[in-house]
Amino acid sequence: MKRAVAFLLTLFAPLLAGTAGAAGLVRGVVEGDVAPDGRLGVWAVSPFGQPLQQLADAPVQGGAFALTLPGAAPTERLQFAVDERTSWPGLVNFAGTSVPLRAAELKFFLYRDANGNGVRDDGEALREVRPSVGKGELFVVWAARAATVKGAGGYEADLQAGWNTLVVEVRRPVRVQPYAGAPVQINLGR
Repeated sequence: MKRAVAFLLTLFAPLLAGTAGAAGLVRGVVEGDVAPDGRLGVWAVSPFGQPLQQLADAPVQGGAFALTLPGAAPTERLQFAVDERTSWPGLVNFAGTSVPLRAAELKFFLYRDANGNGVRDDGEALREVRPSVGKGELFVVWAARAATVKGAGGYEADLQAGWNTLVVEVRRPVRVQPYAGAPVQINLGR
């Protein structure tokens, strides 16, 4: 059953996904054991990766999910300066930004909705997961203004003002490109 769902998502996800580089719909599959009441959420995180506030979530049904990313700007308390403390996927040895920049990073978390109310409550443990697209990792960030962020290994992320949905491939050089709507895969076996 899971293989059939993955095959169908592979065929239709590019037609149903959001536009490249912008917030939109992310569809995919979770490989591994997910509780029947499992949900996938995106959280604004601190510069050190701690979840601060959930901005969107969706159920995981039959190993598949369809998650609508946020469209509205995050509150100011969720925005942080992009500097040497920033630990985005693939970004090592931060080399600077083209202009001073504040941003909000999103990370993906699974949780079990134990009481079935459709939202995460205190006591429902979060498990960070890393959605992949091909050989890259899905990365979502809100930028207060257009800017380029640079780091070692050829890392160069061209951000537009607002939400940016990107795929980061850690190779030589690091590749950062807009997400084009390909199916997302989350492997719980890692």
